[in-house]
Amino acid sequence: MARTVKCDDEKLGIKILDTWAEAIDNVMEERPDITAFWLLKAFQVKRAQTVVLPDRKTLPSARLASRLALESVTDALEHPDDVVLTSIFLPNELFQAMGLYPLMAEALANFVTGAHAEPSFVQAAEQNGVPETYCSFHKVLLGGAFAGVIEPVRFIANCSVACDANNISFKLLARRFGCPHVYVDVPPEYSEESCSYVAGQLEALGTQLQEAYGRALDPDLLVEHVARSQRTLKNLVRTLPLRPTRFIKNGMGLEMQHALAFHALLGTEDVEHLSKLMLRDYREADGYDGLNLLWSATAPFFSSPLQRVLDSNTSQQIVASDMCFDQVSFEPWAHEPDEPYLAMAERLIKNAYNGGAERRAEQLRRVAERCDADGCVVFCHWGCKETMGASQIIRQTLEAEGRPVLVLDGDGCNRANFPDGQAATRLEAFLEMLEAERAEKPDNDEEVA
Repeated sequence: MARTVKCDDEKLGIKILDTWAEAIDNVMEERPDITAFWLLKAFQVKRAQTVVLPDRKTLPSARLASRLALESVTDALEHPDDVVLTSIFLPNELFQAMGLYPLMAEALANFVTGAHAEPSFVQAAEQNGVPETYCSFHKVLLGGAFAGVIEPVRFIANCSVACDANNISFKLLARRFGCPHVYVDVPPEYSEESCSYVAGQLEALGTQLQEAYGRALDPDLLVEHVARSQRTLKNLVRTLPLRPTRFIKNGMGLEMQHALAFHALLGTEDVEHLSKLMLRDYREADGYDGLNLLWSATAPFFSSPLQRVLDSNTSQQIVASDMCFDQVSFEPWAHEPDEPYLAMAERLIKNAYNGGAERRAEQLRRVAERCDADGCVVFCHWGCKETMGASQIIRQTLEAEGRPVLVLDGDGCNRANFPDGQAATRLEAFLEMLEAERAEKPDNDEEVA
């Protein structure tokens, strides 16, 4: 009976969101201002809910991650004059130190999808000539701009890591909005020369931001933000060995919220606190002996069939994702926070998503080893050529370590492109295979005997 009630509540919630999204769609073309107003109101209500009525079934750190991820978008939309439109991989400490709000394309698209409003945005993009095969995250961004729902921003900054859509989308939006645009070119391999090259670009970005927004950048404040970033990433690494034997009550949506928080707000006091809270929560969490699944790339958090398989399940859990660990280093950093531009440049060049796919595969291997993952799902998001190209290299690398890999095709943003039932069936079959392989392995006592 309880499960029937839960399913009925879930269907009712989806129906309400679909009805609300249809109402937005009906006015979006003629009154984009109304669409923007109600979308912001929806985000504000959800933000209030994360404070007043958080999900008590999750750990305290998870509740904080949900709030911070939503705040990263809502706060930016509430302060349009102080927004910098950017991509998920560009360091944000510069913006934070100047009191600016980085609005990440990926974060905005995620929450538009969470509000069931992405079909109208995708349609607006395609009606303006954006190809159907283009990344859905960027289609939501471009569609919102073309329709007039997303207001013009004063500044756009992005980098060459890792998404090829960045080069097109942000240039196009800069022309449309008539605003300055800085593109940070990131070499594929790290050296002190390449680090100085990227650091110079970041320092020039800081100068242009000061000119565009008419405010000064406090160098000491920038050092503080970079120092927090390094401490936060170290804490993240320290959580890895705690995860496999603890029930962390994770899920696809939560993992994406962690990823957004650890990118948009990395360097803030809130996110450093989040990393400390995760350490405490994981140490104190209930014991766990189910399957540990590593997730690669974005996740279709809106998929009810996949949610029922993975979210807060005591038989299997998402133990980690590479979107949360793309910036961490398992060796000491070459540059300390007192060299903030070099430190940010080093982190950017060494990002697991930068350069060849072998680097990303190796980072996944290291994460899998430290959190004792039983297997890995590589999600090939619609239009993401980088992940599609890397998927077989990741498979070969992890399977050589005895960790099976499922390559799952779909869309992490546009539910119209995601085959719910087929994906759930494939995932369930993969989990059954992992369970069977685990059952065949001798336990430690047998090995000793």
